[in-house]
Amino acid sequence: MRVSSLLGQKRCLSGAGIRIITAGLVILGLFSPAEAQRRPRTADGDPVVSVYEVRLERINERVDAVGSGRARQQITLTTRVAGVIAEVLFKGGDKVEAGQPLVKLNSEPEEIAVEMAEAQRAEAFAAVERYKQLNSASVSRVTVAQAETALKVADANLRRAREDLERMTIRAPFSGIMGLTDLETGDYLAVGTPIASLDDRSKIIIEFTVPEAVAQLIKIGMPVRASLAARPGEVFMGAVSAVGTRIDPATRTLTVRGEIPNPDLSLIPGSTFSVSVRLEGNEAPVVPGLAIQWDRMGAYVWRITDESTVERVNVAIVARNGDRVYLDAPLKPGEKIVHEGGGLLREGQKVRMHGL
Repeated sequence: MRVSSLLGQKRCLSGAGIRIITAGLVILGLFSPAEAQRRPRTADGDPVVSVYEVRLERINERVDAVGSGRARQQITLTTRVAGVIAEVLFKGGDKVEAGQPLVKLNSEPEEIAVEMAEAQRAEAFAAVERYKQLNSASVSRVTVAQAETALKVADANLRRAREDLERMTIRAPFSGIMGLTDLETGDYLAVGTPIASLDDRSKIIIEFTVPEAVAQLIKIGMPVRASLAARPGEVFMGAVSAVGTRIDPATRTLTVRGEIPNPDLSLIPGSTFSVSVRLEGNEAPVVPGLAIQWDRMGAYVWRITDESTVERVNVAIVARNGDRVYLDAPLKPGEKIVHEGGGLLREGQKVRMHGL
């Protein structure tokens, strides 16, 4: 009776002791029953892990900015001469072609000057032709030279008269859309008086700034993505057309110009655009996010050596793209790292690669 009781107490103490030891190991984090059940092991006890081959990819960063759009070419037309308006040949919003007449000033004096210059030129030309038909013995070289000089002067006077007449007509210097004007026939137009604006809206130029940190990555021709707050959901694609040459010392930014095609002329100069430029950074190792392990020393991954053992490689996360992580780490393309199953590994531990 006494012996049986003692044996029963011994069995109870043994079961309690096992439970206590197991609980202690769980608390210390050295043993996880659930983890042990989930982690497959080979017959010799080596843990089985899934692997991933390291790849190098270029880091694509994005710079967002806000900029104001302007027309590809834009001017305010003025006149170089004074005069009374004889005719206004455009209305606000008209599409005009390069060289198209827009405003004509009263030009009667200039027309008379052209007629007089043409007559003087004709007379000088006839004199030169007449001297050429005469014998050189009957006409001195001095007389011929004077006639030829008179013809050159007449040509110059005629060109000047025609230029003065041409200035009485204001023409479009390039194709575009005319702005509004208050001018009417009979108004006196002084030199330098604004006539109207002219905008070439075939392309919209957006000027914006980027931080100094990415200034060296901005290149002409890089894609530009633009949108308008007033037109949500619409995206307009273009390219970088010009890059500034100096960093602003006050804002530490660089000025950049993007060019957006506007074939339907729907974009209006002066609008505010949200701009995005995708930058191509340096190449960096890319691994799945699940491969990253953490402890008090920071982030790391397990690299698998040729002997199927694991070694710790400290890493720094540079960027994320979904479940992929770009690293700053001494990893080479093709090297194998532990993808899943690295939570309880230790330095130098031998592993079995899943599927290999």
